[in-house]
Amino acid sequence: MEYTVRIAGTPCRTRVSGGTLAEACARLGHPLELVCGGNGRCGKCDVLVERGGVRETVRACVTPVTEDITVFFPDAGSGGAQILTEGGAHSAFAPAVTKTVLSPAEREPEHCGACLPGVSLAAARQFSRANRGADGEPLTFIRCGGTLLGVQRGDTARRLFGAAVDIGTTTVAMYIYDLTTGALLHTGSALNGQIRYGADVIARIQHVIEHADGLAALNRAVLDTVDGLLAAAAAAVPGLSDDLWQLVFCGNSTMQHLFLGVDPSALGAEPFASVTADTVRASAGEIGLQNCPPDALVEFLPLLGGFVGADTTAVLLGVPEEGVHLVIDLGTNGEIAVGNAHDGFLTSSTACGPALEGGSIECGMRGAEGAIDHADITPDGELRFHVLGGGEAKGLCGSGIIDMTAALLRCGLVDMTGRLLPREEYAAEHPDSPLLDRLAPVGEYNNAFFLTRGEHPVYLSQDDIRQIQLAKSSICAGCLTLCRERGVAPEQLDSLILAGAFGNYIDVDSALYIGLLPAVPRGKIAAVGNGAGSGVCRCLLDRAESARCGHIRAVTRHVELNASAEFMEQYIMNMNFNVPL
Repeated sequence: MEYTVRIAGTPCRTRVSGGTLAEACARLGHPLELVCGGNGRCGKCDVLVERGGVRETVRACVTPVTEDITVFFPDAGSGGAQILTEGGAHSAFAPAVTKTVLSPAEREPEHCGACLPGVSLAAARQFSRANRGADGEPLTFIRCGGTLLGVQRGDTARRLFGAAVDIGTTTVAMYIYDLTTGALLHTGSALNGQIRYGADVIARIQHVIEHADGLAALNRAVLDTVDGLLAAAAAAVPGLSDDLWQLVFCGNSTMQHLFLGVDPSALGAEPFASVTADTVRASAGEIGLQNCPPDALVEFLPLLGGFVGADTTAVLLGVPEEGVHLVIDLGTNGEIAVGNAHDGFLTSSTACGPALEGGSIECGMRGAEGAIDHADITPDGELRFHVLGGGEAKGLCGSGIIDMTAALLRCGLVDMTGRLLPREEYAAEHPDSPLLDRLAPVGEYNNAFFLTRGEHPVYLSQDDIRQIQLAKSSICAGCLTLCRERGVAPEQLDSLILAGAFGNYIDVDSALYIGLLPAVPRGKIAAVGNGAGSGVCRCLLDRAESARCGHIRAVTRHVELNASAEFMEQYIMNMNFNVPL
C-alpha cells in the first residue's frame, strides 16, 4: 500500500510504499542529518509530524511510513545553515579551457584531407553536426590544450564558463567564473545530500559496505547536490548550461571516491588505500552530471594519502614556499600539514569526530539560524551569548561549543580533568554566584550547565565535555606529532593557518585556552576562510596551479597517526584541559 508524505507549507509531496520517514524526506529534497548513520541514536533527525490527526516529534531514521504523514520543517533548503564560501584571491589568469573561432576559409581542409585530424569520436560528431549547412558561418572550437572538447556553430567565443567545486563531507560550495575575463559570476552552496547516510566519512563507507546499492545511492546523492547547484547557477547566469566547459573539484579521499562512483571500502580498513590518488580527468557525461555539456572537462585534484584528500591539496596551494607552517583544516574531519609548498609537507588526518561541529553534542547543531555561535561568562558571573539570526536559541554550533567550554574553564565550573562541578560543590566556594541556578542534572549521571531554560532548553553537559576532550586532544596531538616529526617546536613555526568553515568562525583565544590548538604565539595564527575553495578556484583560473598540485603531491609524505607511538602519547597527555596560568 502507498502512503503520502508531504512537507507542510510547500507543494512537496511524494507517494511511498515502505521505507523510513528519513528516506521519504530525502526524496522530497529535505535530507536529514543522520549523524549516527541512521541507527536511531543521535536524535539529530527528530522532526515534528502529523499523522492520524496527532502531532508528535519522531526520530525519522527509524520511523517507518505506514500511514499518510505531514512533516513540519521550520526552514527549507539547507536549513538556514551558515556555509562558508569565501576564500582567498587567485593569482594569474590562464585557464586550461579556451575557445577559438575559425571562419569557413580557415577550416577548409586540404584536397582529400581531413577537417579534424586526431580528435575523439564525440568531437568529430559535434563538428559534423555544426559544420553541416554552416556555409559562410564561423565555428567555435572549445579546446583544453591540444584536445578538442566540442564545436559550436557561430562565434560564441565570449561565452565560456567554468565551475570550481569544493565537495565537503557536510557542505558543497560552488564558484562560477567567466573564463574569458576571470570574473566571479556566482557562488552557491548546499548541504551535501549524503548527510542522510551519516555525518562522517566512516559512516558513509560503512553504508557502502553494508548495502548492495550503497555506492550508487551515495554517488547519486552528491551528483544531485552538484546538479542542483548548477541549476541554481544557471538561473543566475544566462547560457551557463550550454557553455560550462570546465569543472574542477576537490574533496577528501572518501568524497573523491563517492563522487567518481568508485568503491571506497579499502579506505575503511588497513592499509587505508585509495583506488587512485592521481588527478582524475573525465567528461561530465562519464561522471553523470546533467546540467552542463556532456563533453565538458571534469577534473578532480590529486589526493595526498589516507584520508587526506584533494581539499587539503587545494589548501596547500596557498601556503608560502618558504618557512615552516602548520596548516589545520577543521571541518567534519581534521586534516593537518606541516611544511611549505616548495620543500614539501608532512600531512595526516585526525579522527576528531563530529563533536566540534555539534554532531555528538546533546544540544549541538550546525551553524544555522538559532545556533549559539559565541558565548562567554563575565567575571561577575553574567552569561552572554550570540544567536545566529537573532531569535530564540535552539542549540550550540561548533564555535559556541568551544567558547562555552573555555568560559566554564575560566570561571572554575569545569576543572582541568574535564569534570563539570555539580551545583553543591560549586556553591561551597561561590555561594552567591548567579551561575548556580544554571547547574542541574540531565539524567541520572549527567550534570549540565544550562544556557537557556524552557520547553527546549540549551545546555552543555558532562558527557558533552568528554566528547570535546576527545576531539580537541586528537587535533592537538596530531599537530604536535607532525611538528615533532618535522623537528620544529610550535613556538618556532612561522605561522599557524586555520582553514575551513569551523576554523574560520572559532574564537582563536578560546581554542588556545582549551588546548584545541598547540601553543603557537597568537600573532602567528590566521584564518584563511575556505582555503580549499580558494585553491580549487586557482586551479580553474590558472592551469599552472594544477601542475603545482602535482608537485605538492610529489613532495608530501603522509604520516599514519594510528601507528605512531608519539601520537598516542600526545593524545593521552593532552586529554586534560591544561589551562594557562
